[in-house]
Amino acid sequence: MKHTSNLRRTLVAFGLCAAVIVGFMAGCRNHENNGEGGTPTHPPAEDTGIVLNLFQPHHGHTGLWQALAADYQNLTGVTVNVHSPTAGSEALSELRDALEGDHAPGLFVFQNPREHRVWHEHAHDLSGTDAYQRLTDRNLALVAGEEEIVVGLPLGIEAFGIIYNSTVMDAYFALDERETDFDSIADVNTHAELAALVRDMHLHLEELGIDGVFAAPAFGEGESTAWGTRLLSIPVGHEIKTRNLDVTGDEINELNLNYHAGWRGFHELHFEHATTREGLENRTYANAADEFATGRAAMILGSTDFVGYLNAAGTIDADDIAFLPVFMNIPNATRQGLAFETVHYAAINGRADEEQLRAAEDFLDWLVTSERGMEFLVNQLNVIAPYDSVIEGMEPQNPLAVSAIYWLQNENVENVITHSHLAYDAEFRDEVVGAGMHAVARGERAWDNFVEDIRERWAEHRERMDEAF
Repeated sequence: MKHTSNLRRTLVAFGLCAAVIVGFMAGCRNHENNGEGGTPTHPPAEDTGIVLNLFQPHHGHTGLWQALAADYQNLTGVTVNVHSPTAGSEALSELRDALEGDHAPGLFVFQNPREHRVWHEHAHDLSGTDAYQRLTDRNLALVAGEEEIVVGLPLGIEAFGIIYNSTVMDAYFALDERETDFDSIADVNTHAELAALVRDMHLHLEELGIDGVFAAPAFGEGESTAWGTRLLSIPVGHEIKTRNLDVTGDEINELNLNYHAGWRGFHELHFEHATTREGLENRTYANAADEFATGRAAMILGSTDFVGYLNAAGTIDADDIAFLPVFMNIPNATRQGLAFETVHYAAINGRADEEQLRAAEDFLDWLVTSERGMEFLVNQLNVIAPYDSVIEGMEPQNPLAVSAIYWLQNENVENVITHSHLAYDAEFRDEVVGAGMHAVARGERAWDNFVEDIRERWAEHRERMDEAF
């Protein structure tokens, strides 16, 4: 019986179904006629005279937010004015101007934690909101300053890890002669166990019908994210947590890379058991995805939206894939989970008047608890919304979302918050990390020299990234 099928039934049984439908799925569900979207079953609410100004940073999402605002007004009588950046403009600059204007937003959406450096004087503590109380993992909230104020709540997150083909894994576990004694993938919970599994699978490539355990990495120009910076984000995420670094402040500009040995161990395991070691400098992620999607590799590094690649290849059933953490030897992380990063944050303007402030809190709480709000986050923003109200309120259709929520809800593991979007411009990603990892893989560079180069170039990289603030 497939692991993903078991997992889906387990989550449904315990009410842990996640809220994600990614863009590859056909269409959004119609609103149910319950007065929270679609055609209402009751007259519009009487106008309260309350007006909430809302800023969101995506020009292409304007219509979605305006439709949501109209439904909210119909339900509550509160007017929500949606402000978005004009096409081709810089969202942060427009947010800065809006916050200082006559109609400053009471609620605003942002992506990069570093943007807090621009609006920190406007930050409102969100720890008292119902939305914060409903977070499945409060480590996902953005905390800033010496007083550790909750300044941002995640509207949507993305998972990253090892994606595996359960059909290939089932074939391995059914082998009569193998070195491991695992009954299923659920028995693999550490780097040592992952290494034992991968090495033994490599001895049975022909029987399993694959060319390698892992899809080979891609180090073509601009293609090193999955095997470079996203892997780097895992030891960096653990360092942020153990050093209690404020990712909105200057202390993040110095990187120790205390946990690079765990990164190296996984890199070597991956590289030694990939489908090929040749021509990596010319490969793209699409090449690797095609290897996995056509059954030539049992595993690939990827994120929640990987299902789009399966649709393109059309050879593997999406229900046959699930996540496994990128197990590294990380001290103090006794049982590792997936890596998660936030793709949409929400903040409230603490300088707004009392009416606007309360309206912002009410709207944010409604967004993560109402069916219309859930539908917006899940079906229109296409994200995992990490709130128990959403998880219990909507069934996922993306199997990787099902798997990600399993790890998110698993109290026995330590998921890592990577904040990978706060770092890694193209120069650092490709010239420092990507090229460096490729040189290590070719045996042309020592690992310790590679790590030292990352440490030295990190501050320079952070300075470039912070110039916008």
